[in-house]
Amino acid sequence: MSSRLSVEERRAHLIEAAIGLAEKKGVAGVTTRDVAQAAGVSLGVVHYCFENKDALMTELVKALSIELRESVDTDDAIWNQAETGKEALQKLVRGALELMWRNIEATPERQLLTYETTTYALREGESTPAKIAIAREQYAFNDSTVADVMDHCREATDTQWTTPIAELSRFILNVIDGIVLRWLVDNDSEAVQPQLDLLAEMIVAHAR
Repeated sequence: MSSRLSVEERRAHLIEAAIGLAEKKGVAGVTTRDVAQAAGVSLGVVHYCFENKDALMTELVKALSIELRESVDTDDAIWNQAETGKEALQKLVRGALELMWRNIEATPERQLLTYETTTYALREGESTPAKIAIAREQYAFNDSTVADVMDHCREATDTQWTTPIAELSRFILNVIDGIVLRWLVDNDSEAVQPQLDLLAEMIVAHAR
């Protein structure tokens, strides 16, 4: 990796290397030395960018969440064509869920990795309580991401949520977690579509 890269560019490169390794061997099997080797840098560079493996894993789960958010935000058409009112809100929410789903369906290994990072943090947290922060940071960041998308939908359709967005986003994330995990088990993409329809209906029931 070029020495001319900025710290943020180095961090992004190392995170991507860590994701690639974790997809192949699981989170628990990845070491900072492995990441350094995969990224083609010295171990010192890894520790310069990340205090330890836990800090790297925390940024890894954020990167996976950002990918999902960008899969929704980068499609300008869905936002530019939005009308106003609850019917328009349901259409927009469903469209956003569909864009998110397309990214999920195209990256099953990365989706499995999100569950592995959670399990890793919970298991390791029994002996090292600080590690539980990885899972908590993961869910807090995802809650915020879902809330941002839902508020974007609300603003675009000139509607209002009747349930606090923090509660709504937590519920949405819980449902999406279940849908994705079930899909990883049975690989039934066709069955996912009506589940997303139902979720969109349930979300819009909390709007006016």
